[in-house]
Parts: sequence; structure tokens; C-alpha cells
Amino acid sequence: MTWRSEMTQMRLPLQPPSVLNMGSPGSGKTDCLATFIEAGIELFVIVTEPDGAASLIDSTQRRKLDISKLHWATCIPTTMGWEALEEMTRTIGSMGFDQIQNIKSGIGKSHTREPALKLLNIFKNFICERTGSSYGAVDKWENSRALAIDSLSGLSLLSLMLAIGYKPAAHQGEWGVSQNFIEQLLNKVSGDRRCFFVLNAHVERETNEITGGTQVMVSTLGRKLPPKIPRFFSEVVLSKRSIQADKATFTWSTVDMQADLKNRSLPLSPTLLQSYVPIVRAYQKRLELAKAPPQAEANAPTPAAT
Repeated sequence: MTWRSEMTQMRLPLQPPSVLNMGSPGSGKTDCLATFIEAGIELFVIVTEPDGAASLIDSTQRRKLDISKLHWATCIPTTMGWEALEEMTRTIGSMGFDQIQNIKSGIGKSHTREPALKLLNIFKNFICERTGSSYGAVDKWENSRALAIDSLSGLSLLSLMLAIGYKPAAHQGEWGVSQNFIEQLLNKVSGDRRCFFVLNAHVERETNEITGGTQVMVSTLGRKLPPKIPRFFSEVVLSKRSIQADKATFTWSTVDMQADLKNRSLPLSPTLLQSYVPIVRAYQKRLELAKAPPQAEANAPTPAAT
């Protein structure tokens, strides 16, 4: 076996793009996920917020797309039972803040870990709530599929509750545990996948610890985690909604002085159409360019022995 044929066999598949889509509520982040179906990609969404599937269904119907290409699984942070709220009320009423922070065991942690375990099971075997069909582990999917988490806000709350249960306040170590869970989860999903990947996230102003100024970042736990999130993604876009003459316009920005954005498949522009079609087409073009013609492969010179 020649050196070149060994390298050909070792060659890894070209990983599809991943997108961090940041924006305020109502800026079109969930709605535009359906454009994957326009591009011929089967869409799978992990919904972490109440009523999240409704927007997906409406968007698919409005665009007259094939709903058989849309799948979702819901994983929402558990709500407190009345007993847990009652216990929290007694705790808040009888303890100071320092005492609350230092409570060693979270209230109701046996319940709050269930959503996190459910989330991991969805990644291990995605079962569509619309059809009941099983689609296996997400890290085994090919580039004909797209996985979306909608959104980071629900994932953040799920992670915090995993660490503290229903305790009224978290101490510094628990914040760190919750942040590490999110970081490791994104590292696993982003690093091992072979499908398209999107993370929707709300935004807030955070202090940039390098420049000292404030800028728009993803809304998640603490100040250390938000700057780390974009590195898992090849595209970072900012979703915006503007209203003129009672008509709403939804756009993406890949260039904004108030946010650190990233573009590899999309052009630099503050007013792009909200659509994943150009990202899919750019990836498909890369695939074609990455395929070396068989004749050129065969005639390539063999490296000289050293």
C-alpha cells in the first residue's frame, strides 16, 4: 500500500458547518430553522422551552414545506412542585443569604436531574415526538440531517438545576459545575457530529474581560462561559427584527461592532436573509472541491523516501 493510498483511507469526512444563532426573543431564531428543509436537509430539534414546537410547525406550514422532514423532542427544565416551593419559602424566610449559599445539598435534586438525563438520552437515541420514530444517536447521523438545540437558555437552566436542585441560591463552586456541564456537552456534540448543528441563544450585554467594555454575548450562566461558546461553531450570526410601517423584517448580521461574530459560509453583511440554505450550499460546494479526481490521484507523484 502506497503512502498516498494510506492517507486516502485515513481521510476524515468534511464536517458540516455549525451555527451559533444569537438574538433577542422574537428575532426569528426558531422560525428560520425550517429553511434547512428548503435546502433538502432533514431537521431535528431539541426543544428546551415551553411551546417551542408550535413555532416549528407554523414555520413549516407557512413555507409549504414537507412536515415529514421535521422532527422534535422536548426536554424542558422541570418545574417545582408546590412542596418544593413551600420548602424554598421556609428556607428563604428563616436563613440569611450566606447560609442559603452554603447549604450543601440541593432541594429536590432527585427530580431536577431527570431533565438532564432525558437530554442525554435524546442525544443517544433521538425519538421524534411527532411520529414516535427512533433515529439513533445524533453523533452517527450523516450530512443529510441537521440537529438544533432551541435554546441555550433552557439548557442553562437545566444545567443549573442539575447542580443545585431547588436551592434558592448557588455558591461559586456550583456555578462552575453548571458551566462545565454545558461546555463539555457542547464539546461532545460539536466535536463528534457528522451532521449540521445549530444552537439558538438569547443575548445580553456582558463585560469583555479583555477590553473592559461591554458587548452582546450569549445569555447563559455566569461571565466566564459566554465568551467560550462561539469557539464551538463555524458560523456565529446575530438575528435581528426591525419594524417599518407596521411590517416586520427579519435579518442576520455577520458584522456588528457590538458582538463578536464569525462567518465562513456567509458573506459579511449586516442584513442577510435569515436562511440556512446558503450555508448548506457552501458546504456542498466544499464537498465537491474536496473530491480529488481519480486520474489526478493516480498520477500524483509519490513522496521521495528519506
